[in-house]
Amino acid sequence: RCSTGYGMTENCGTCCVNYPDDNKSSGTVGAPQPVNEVKLVDVPEMGYTSEDKPYPRGELCTRGANHFIGYYKDPENTKKTIDAEGWIHTGDVAAVDYAGRIAIIDRVKNIMKLSQGEYVALEKVENIYSTVSLLQSCFVYGDSLRDHIVAVVVPDPVAITRLARRLGLTITAGQLDSTNRAVLDEIAKHPKVYEEIMKSMNAEAKKAGLKGYVRVNTIVV
Repeated sequence: RCSTGYGMTENCGTCCVNYPDDNKSSGTVGAPQPVNEVKLVDVPEMGYTSEDKPYPRGELCTRGANHFIGYYKDPENTKKTIDAEGWIHTGDVAAVDYAGRIAIIDRVKNIMKLSQGEYVALEKVENIYSTVSLLQSCFVYGDSLRDHIVAVVVPDPVAITRLARRLGLTITAGQLDSTNRAVLDEIAKHPKVYEEIMKSMNAEAKKAGLKGYVRVNTIVV
């Protein structure tokens, strides 16, 4: 038997725990320990509120006798983490189900603001683009001095080799082989491959309903 829990250094590593006999707790970190209080704080810029259905969602805050009193000689970060009522703001977004179990679903700190004032949840955008079949992984980046986001993408070797074959590309590094690094490097640098990856990413963004400012408009392959 094993159980899943949730905690952080600031609350002595314990806050919630799943009980082995709870066969409906999959996907959650269980209920709060008796020593802890928890609450959710709305994060409207990310679309998380206490009115969400089927379960309320928001930033998870915890309070209890096992919580720290502050960071050593660091009042600025202490003030950012612990509010006037003693609640630790974890930076994690959670949902609370019908039985009081907590599921961690996002991170508040993964949100950033673009130069025009719009908020972007970078991890959520990454997760959408990561479903593109041509990609093995995707890293999305934003700068508060810019009005758009960019991405570094790693193509899937087999997928881009098939793409190169379909496009009829001439590769000087050798035969189209998904295990040949020199061939893959050349494919990845080809303008037509860049265009196809962008086309696939744009289609996925449209399918997911991403607004214009949340869409990646430049990539590095």
